[in-house]
Amino acid sequence: MPGNAYTSVRSRTVANALRLYREQHEMSCEDVAGMLGVSASKISRMETGKSGLQLDDVAALLGFYQVPGPRRKELMDLMRRGEEMGWWERQAGLPKLWRALIDFENKALRIHNYEPLMIPGLLQTAEYTRALFKAAEPTVTDHELDTLVTSRMARQTLLSRSNAPQYLAVVHEAALRVQVGQPAVMRRQLRHLLDAAEHPNVTVVVVPMSAGMNAGLRGPFVILEFLHEPAIVHVENQITAMFLEEAVDLEGYRLALRNILGAGLAPGATADLLAELIKE
Repeated sequence: MPGNAYTSVRSRTVANALRLYREQHEMSCEDVAGMLGVSASKISRMETGKSGLQLDDVAALLGFYQVPGPRRKELMDLMRRGEEMGWWERQAGLPKLWRALIDFENKALRIHNYEPLMIPGLLQTAEYTRALFKAAEPTVTDHELDTLVTSRMARQTLLSRSNAPQYLAVVHEAALRVQVGQPAVMRRQLRHLLDAAEHPNVTVVVVPMSAGMNAGLRGPFVILEFLHEPAIVHVENQITAMFLEEAVDLEGYRLALRNILGAGLAPGATADLLAELIKE
């Protein structure tokens, strides 16, 4: 794809936000264009990335959509740094960290997720998610916990829509054996993994303990691939999330995924292991 400001994660995030705000107002590109005195094709190009974003144009649209001040400042800051490659955020509130990831998940054709210590978020049950967050942050309030669980469950709807992405979940056996919540919670979670693997767009691969040392020991990651935009890598830890898009980073994570898959079980063997763990 030719290099321009839109190729960066920051600019893609702003473009996605402009489309979402227009849809929230239940307006077409023609409606917005008529109110602002520009062409409908310009509004469409800004939302799809077929032309670079300009500060004045973005500011005008954010004002027209009456976007709250803090969010408007956040998006304008992203615009000012739009040509920089990569993006990292450090936030206390996980839902905010997930906002950009959710946008990209909903546009992706393929999502490849490796998790060494927990079930991938898109395949978690609500009770597993609740127990996981409660253990990770014991001081979280019930309201905050409800928000976290609801946010994660809402993300999962993309796997069942008509144009769902192809989703590859690669999970280390350790994640299946770390007990989260009561044994019944884990049993239902493992059963949910088995059921999810039966969907035509979902593949679950388990890396067994017997595989020993492999590239997956370096930590979790998500590779997202799109139809008309460059792929990106998402990496998240306790309070920091990163988007990587340099070619060398992408190739490094793709190589790591190939190496991890080389240590993984075949689909039949994965199902057998899950069934065995459920019995345990």
